[in-house]
Formats: sequence, C-alpha cells, structure tokens
Amino acid sequence: MATDLKLPDYTIDYRPTVISINNFDQLKTAVEAYAAKYQNLAVSTSTEKEAKASRAELRKLKTALDDKRKEIKKKYAEPYEVFAKQIKDLEATLDASINPIDSGLKELEEHQRQTRLEHVTALIAEMAPNYHVESNEVEIDPTWLNKSTSKKKVTEGIADVMGYIKKKHDDLETGINAITKYAQAYNIDPAGWIDQLKQGQDVNYLIQAIDNQVKRNQEAQQKAEAQAAAEKVNQVQKGDQTIDKTTGEVVSHSVVLKITTTIPEMNLLKAYMDNKGIQYERVGG
Repeated sequence: MATDLKLPDYTIDYRPTVISINNFDQLKTAVEAYAAKYQNLAVSTSTEKEAKASRAELRKLKTALDDKRKEIKKKYAEPYEVFAKQIKDLEATLDASINPIDSGLKELEEHQRQTRLEHVTALIAEMAPNYHVESNEVEIDPTWLNKSTSKKKVTEGIADVMGYIKKKHDDLETGINAITKYAQAYNIDPAGWIDQLKQGQDVNYLIQAIDNQVKRNQEAQQKAEAQAAAEKVNQVQKGDQTIDKTTGEVVSHSVVLKITTTIPEMNLLKAYMDNKGIQYERVGG
C-alpha cells in the first residue's frame, strides 16, 4: 500500500523581481524519489487498487506544487495590477480629451468626402455628353474621393472610363449593324442574335451560328421539297384540291388569303412557310 506522502517543508522568498525556492535541492530530490518509486509500478488486476492509490498520492503531490505556484503568481502579479490600474486611469484622463477631437475629425473627414463626391458627380455629369455616355454608366473610383488625388488626375480617370464605355457602345452598334444585315440577308429575324450580342457574345461566333441556322433551314427545306415531290407522284390535282390516288384522301387544297402586316412580320411568315414546305405564290402587286 502507498504511504501518506508529504513534501518537505519549504518557504518562498518573494520580491518584485526575484522568486526563489528555499531547499529546492531537497524538494527536487524528494520529488524525483517519489516519481522513481512508482515509475515501474506494474498494473494488473491484482494491483489495480494499489495502482489507483499510488496515482492519487502522486497527483496530490503535483496539485500541492501547482497550488503553491498559483499562490506565488497571484502575489507576484499584485504590484503589476496596481501599476496597471494607475496607468489605465491616466489613459482614461487623456481619452476624455482625445475622443471628442477624434469624433470631430471623423465628422469633418466625412463631410469633406461628401463634398468631393458631389464635385466628382458634377464633373461626370459635365463630361458625359462629350463622350455620348450616360452619367449613371460611370462607376466612381474610390481613389477619386481621396484628399490626395488632384482634380487633374480625377478628370483623366473619368475621361479614361468614359472613353472605354464609348468604345463599348460603338463596338456594340457596329456589331448590331453587322448581325442585322447578315441575318436579314437570309430572311432571319436578327432580334435573338442581337440579344446574345448585348449579353457579350462575340460577333464572329454569332455569324457562324447564323450560318449553321441557315444550313439547317436549307436542309429542312430540301427534305420537305423531296418529300413533297415523292408524294406528288402519287397525287392528282382536281380543281383546288390535291387527292391521293391510292387512298382517295384529300391531302391538300388551295385557299386565297389576303394578309396585311408589317414587312418584318411578312418576312417571318415567309420564312415559316418556307421552313414548313408550304407552297404559296404572290397574287397581284
């Protein structure tokens, strides 16, 4: 069984800058001896109770050492706590003057920033017509509002941004014209392609896409014409009706319609009928 272990008596001499343990060598020897005594303690079912008791005794010694450390730490910190409080009180006295000044400076800086923002906004509005852009298209660069940024630099920055926006407008207009003419040359509505252009799609890509669409339309038209030709071999025309010679079924008949609409819509109708293989002819006019 483990005996009731006690540390040798020792005292602490404490001064603000010196902490020393009296009889440290004796204390160290005792601790090392206790540790060595139980270092190779075999733990088994038969020694379980003794092992737990030994562990408890060793932990009690460790706790005693740590309690002493905490005690000295608290005493050692007391002079500092007094000193720290005195300094904090002095800092608070200064803060009573610093804080109002700091708040005033922040308010002044914000007011100056708003004034610079108004000047920049007015300058943008003044310059926008010269570049044929809208004021709200120009995103204000935060550096334009810095006190250190000169008016010349702000003006140059705004001019660069507006020039870039103007170029984008011109490029878009050129692209719209190109897509419109190309699509209309094939009787295709350009609206959908223009929407893609406005969303950032490349002009060359869209022209290639239109070519692909035209090719698909032509293939569909050829297929429809071939099918119509094949069917026509087995059909006979009687008046305004087309009749299947095998079944006697009326497969189509002719009607006369008068359609009034805009030219673009008429082109769309024509493209639809061409795509579906619907036969038509122009009457009069």
